[in-house]
Amino acid sequence: MIEPIRLLAFAFAGADLLFEVGRDGTVLFATGATSGFSGSDTLVGKPATDLFSPSERYRFNILTRGLTPGERAGPLPVMLASGEKATLSMCYLPPNNHISCTLVKVGKRSALSQGGTDAETGLVDRKAFLAAAALGAGGEGAIALVNVPDLSNVYAKLAPEAAANLMAEIGASVREMDATLAGRLSKTSFGVLANDPASAKDLAVRITTPVRASGAGELKTEELLLSLKDRDLNPEQITLALRHVMSRFADGQLKAAPGTNLSQMFEQLMAETITRAQGFCATVADGKFDLAFEPIVELKSLVPAHYEALTRFQPGQSPADTIRFAEDLGLADFFDLALAVKFFGFMERDPSIIASIAINVSARSIASTSSFAMLEGLLRRNRAFAKRVLIEITETVEMTDLAAADKAIQALRRMGYRVGIDDFGAGAANEQYLDALNVDFIKVDGSLIDRIGKSESDDAYLRSVIQRCAERRIETIAEWIDSAEKLKRCIGIGFRLGQGRHFGATLTSLPRVTRDGAFRPQRSIVRH
Repeated sequence: MIEPIRLLAFAFAGADLLFEVGRDGTVLFATGATSGFSGSDTLVGKPATDLFSPSERYRFNILTRGLTPGERAGPLPVMLASGEKATLSMCYLPPNNHISCTLVKVGKRSALSQGGTDAETGLVDRKAFLAAAALGAGGEGAIALVNVPDLSNVYAKLAPEAAANLMAEIGASVREMDATLAGRLSKTSFGVLANDPASAKDLAVRITTPVRASGAGELKTEELLLSLKDRDLNPEQITLALRHVMSRFADGQLKAAPGTNLSQMFEQLMAETITRAQGFCATVADGKFDLAFEPIVELKSLVPAHYEALTRFQPGQSPADTIRFAEDLGLADFFDLALAVKFFGFMERDPSIIASIAINVSARSIASTSSFAMLEGLLRRNRAFAKRVLIEITETVEMTDLAAADKAIQALRRMGYRVGIDDFGAGAANEQYLDALNVDFIKVDGSLIDRIGKSESDDAYLRSVIQRCAERRIETIAEWIDSAEKLKRCIGIGFRLGQGRHFGATLTSLPRVTRDGAFRPQRSIVRH
């Protein structure tokens, strides 16, 4: 079993190298760019001090022996054996009896991509704002965050031209502030980065004034002023803390005293997340989650072609929040393995199930060499089921090395598994993937399905995708079919397969073959 805390430590660190040592300083586990630090592909069994320059080795040994359970050390500047500078972080988190260490080479990592501009307001987008805020941390400035929960409702009630004008006016109003940078962080939340904390306090007024002028009246606002003081955090920790703050604030889940600084927020983040991650990892490692099944049907006959295995952590509740949490912490590949173990155990226990079933695998598991090696080994051991198992690659991280990703995909296909791309048309899952990855099917994101018949250009694009797939013998599946009208539109535009609420409730068990050879599907009243 993979140690949950090991994965948690790596997720927090965002590091180039993760390794674990015993009290004697011997490396017990290592993952990441090991050859970039040691000149060898393996560190296990060697003294960890080999990583450092002679002048650093005594200090490392002292730290290793001095840490107590629950204690952390770092980030500490260190000199590597290669002569390069790096930062070292260490943590001793029970129940793991080993000390987790991370190394990040100085200047080798950037906190975030630079992002871009929000089209509606002209303000910078969330990625660009995070990048700039991370660079500004440690100074005397502040970040002001404002969320207007009802702004989306105001926008929806206005005519298209009036709604566009309102967002443009909000953007112009916010840009007039005496701020270093202004950004739109979500549909309803905004932020400014200012050198003078006092100048950041007017953000709410700058947003609500144009809203009042539109006739919407007074709207409730939620505000947070966050100090950027403290140099106790490394760039990865700063980025993690800011991402956490902004995400939780935009969701209305974060309450903090005015003037709270990043160091305090990071400590709060660590405490909250460690507790939740330990619970999640324990649940997953013990297999204490359920499987439910949604049919993918042939649209003209309404006969199921196969089923998608869905995860349920709580009866009747969507797993979306839990899955997003795992993805944010980099635990998606750990969950992929646990899901596959549970799924194949389910298949082995009940040979009367003959349906074909799709399971989800994160892009992280495909993109990471070490994660894919473990997943591939598990799938190889269960290749007896390969002809009845489809693998849907879900987007948790963008697959930047598409040649390597395709190599991994072809390894699975050679075993007999059918492999496809989930949520095509959303996020990174786009035509670049279709060009570079040789797959068996794609599932078109529901946001595109919702727009069928509403835009000639969108319809033309979707038809071209379906045609290209047909020429390459790639099956196309429509998501989010929740009405007879959508079903009709999907058939009309060229889809053969689809899934959604229109085809009934999620199944708690699959059709089985009885002794007389008949199918006996069992349906539940579990809803999405």
